[in-house]
This record gives sequence, C-alpha cells and structure tokens, in this order.
Amino acid sequence: MRKAYKVTLSFVFVFLTLYIFEGACFRLVEKYAEYRIRLAWGEPGEGAYHPVLKFLPLDHFEAPPEIAVDSGQSIYKQALNETHFAESAMSYTRPMRDRYEDYLINEFEPLANFEIRDFGLFRKLALPRLKRPATSDEVKKNLARRVGDELEYSRGILLRVISSEEKGSYETEFAALESTFGFILKNGIACLVMPITSAEDILDRVVPLQKEHELLAENIFVWADGPAAGFVLEACRRSPHVFKGVLLTDPEEIPAAPEFVGLPWLTVHLSEKRLMNEKGLADLLMWVKMGRISEFHYPSRLGGLLRVKDIAPTALQMPSFFVASLLECSHFIQSAGDKWAKPKLFSGTPSSETEPELVPSTSDSSLKEDTVEKKPFNLQQVEEILEMSENESDLKPMVFEEATFDCEIVRGYRELHSNNSKLSQISNRDLVKVLGLAFEKMGGGVMEQIREKDPHFHRFYLSLKALEDSPSPLY
Repeated sequence: MRKAYKVTLSFVFVFLTLYIFEGACFRLVEKYAEYRIRLAWGEPGEGAYHPVLKFLPLDHFEAPPEIAVDSGQSIYKQALNETHFAESAMSYTRPMRDRYEDYLINEFEPLANFEIRDFGLFRKLALPRLKRPATSDEVKKNLARRVGDELEYSRGILLRVISSEEKGSYETEFAALESTFGFILKNGIACLVMPITSAEDILDRVVPLQKEHELLAENIFVWADGPAAGFVLEACRRSPHVFKGVLLTDPEEIPAAPEFVGLPWLTVHLSEKRLMNEKGLADLLMWVKMGRISEFHYPSRLGGLLRVKDIAPTALQMPSFFVASLLECSHFIQSAGDKWAKPKLFSGTPSSETEPELVPSTSDSSLKEDTVEKKPFNLQQVEEILEMSENESDLKPMVFEEATFDCEIVRGYRELHSNNSKLSQISNRDLVKVLGLAFEKMGGGVMEQIREKDPHFHRFYLSLKALEDSPSPLY
C-alpha cells in the first residue's frame, strides 16, 4: 500500500512538473509556441485540427463568441466575450510580443539597416531591402529585362494612416514610430505614414500604388486610430479586395459591415471610454464576425478580433497585439498563397455554428422565392437582366473609377462581375438605368429598400427616369 502510494505520488509529481514546464515553454519560447499552434491548427491554408488535441481544453480550440445584436446581450458583454476570445486565440504570440517590447526598449537606431526612400506623394517609404531573382512571368510584365535579374520586393506595406495634414504631423509621426517600423521591416514589410482626409482619399492613393509598384504593394496593411480608423472601415466596405489586414483603435464613425465574406483581417482595440459610447459598436461587432467567416482555420479565428484595453495616450508605438496580428496575417499569406479568400457575397445571418452560405457567382444561378423575399435587392437577382451589346463598337470604353453616378450598388455590381470584360464598356449612367429598371420590375417595395440601402443610387435613378420617358435598356 505504501509502495503504491509512493508510485502514485511520483507520477503526479512528474506529471505536474511536465505540465508546468510545457506551460512555461509555451509562454516563453517563441519557437515552441509556433510549433504547438501548427500542431493544433495544421499548416495555414492546408490544416485541420489535430484529432487528439482538439479534445483538450486548450486556448487554441476556444469557440468564437456568438454575435447577435438582437439577442438581448449588451454590447459591453459582447465586447468582453470578444476580448476573452481574442486573448485566447492569440495566446501563442506572447513570446513574440515580448520580443517586440524588448526591441522597442533596447534597439538603437532601428532604421539604420534599412532604406528610406523619397516616394513622391507618399513622401518617405521605409523599405526592408529584400531582393530576389526575376521570373519569366515578371519579364513578360516588363518588371525585369531578363530572367534572373535582381528585383526589389517586400511582403507588403504597412500604412500608418493619420487624419491630420497639419504642418509637421507627418514628420512627427514617422520619427515617433521608428522603433515600430524597424521591427516590422525586419519581418519584410515596408512602412510609410499616410495623411488622409476621407475614405476616397485612401483608395485614390492606394489603388495607384498597387498598380505601379506590384512587387512592393501587393499586400496592403493599414493601421489607424480615431477618425482615420472610420475612414479605413469605409474604404474597406467599398473595396474590400484592396486590403489584407486592418488594425484600428477606437474608430469614431463606423459604417455598416458589408455583406461580403473574404474581408481583410480586422483587429480592433477599444478603450473603456469608447466602449461606454456605444455608437456604432453593434456594426463594429458585425465587422468582426464577418471577418471570421472562412473555410480555413486561421482566418476563421484570427480574421476578426476585438480587444478591450486602455492604451496610454503617450504610447506612440504600435501595440504588441497589433504587431502579432499583422505578422500572423502576413505569414498566412506567405503560406496559403493563392488560397487567400476573395470577397464574395454572403447570404444569411452570420452564426459561428453554421457554415457560410455564399451566393453563387455564375450567371445562371437563381434564388428561391423565399430567398427573394428576404433579400429582394440582391445584385445576383438582376444578373440575367443586364445583357451586353453584341456590337462592341457601339460602346465607348469607360474607366471603372469614374466619378459620375458613382454609388454603392454600382460599385458592388462591378466588383461582383469584375471578370466580365464587357462590363467596363458600360457607363455608370447606363448601369444605374438598367439596374433601376430591374429593381422596379421586382415590385414588392424593392425600390424603397434600395432607397434605404443606397440613397445615392435611388436619387440617380429617379433623376434619369425623370429625364426620359423610360430607361434605355442595353439589351
């Protein structure tokens, strides 16, 4: 009996020792923490939960919280649930975050080994000095003269977006963030500060940047606070495909979340003060939820994170939680490659217990009558109405970003059918007429819902209808 007692006690002692040692390694050893998350979730873009570990009460498998604004649960309670989930899901990044904090304190001249280049409209751009040989595809794109030529590239660009363009604000911001930029540059991501005045201003700068500097700006990550954070959300709502990761602190104006999945990864910090002001937070919670709807494990957990934490006003550097989210998003892009989800229309109410239902992108898809009643103005329902002219010479090429008759529904229709080359030959004006006519034919108060969803489209259509006896269809 005494021997059995000693054996049992020894076993318990060894087990507790191993348990404590494993927990210490997970908390302090970065390589081990990364190994454990890959073991639990699998490789990004290819993984599956470990068949044994998933039954253990590990942080890695904590279920995301439900977000239902009409559930009766307070915004405050939902935000706290989100905080608990975010900290659990990102627990494996704590050793890396410690390394970042040490870097901020100890690194002297953090930008000394990187190139700071005058980038015209963008002023100073900090580059990571990454080089690689050109491929045959890049030669065909005229990015290099011959295969094997050395090309400069980065794994993306971090835009520090600020809403002020006062004299000295840009220089002050860039100087204050040298330590953060140094750490980000060491991970292959370029950095710049971008003063903006609106969501349109962001898109007007970022879209040409991506077109002209494909090797540097293929992946855009944005970090913003306050008013600028609201501009960034609006830009993401209009063109979700432009951005890969979005990091926001206390956004002021929060637009409604788009009815898309495949959104940029979103990480949000809310202060207690901002949480007490619930204006727009229901929409923000829905943004977070929509960001997590994915068929892959990593974005289904890290694609939408919200954390309630006060950040000292004097803390000018990027919060370590943001750095972890940024680098995890970048690592997922590198590992998953072309498996990065493109924005697609989402049909149904978001729920963590159900798989996302995507509206098919084929033109012969038809929705059942009960679906039409729920979403009578879904752009997929008018897909067959718009038939392009067979005589392409009668159509004048139009620029996608034209300002005339620009509105949410027109932009959404163009993005939905971006692979249709003939659509670029149709002006926004004619598109408003045809889509408006299609919505009118649906009846059932559809135009009233259109007025609530996109008042600009509604006003454009009524104006054109008043000018003509009837819209001129293109078919």
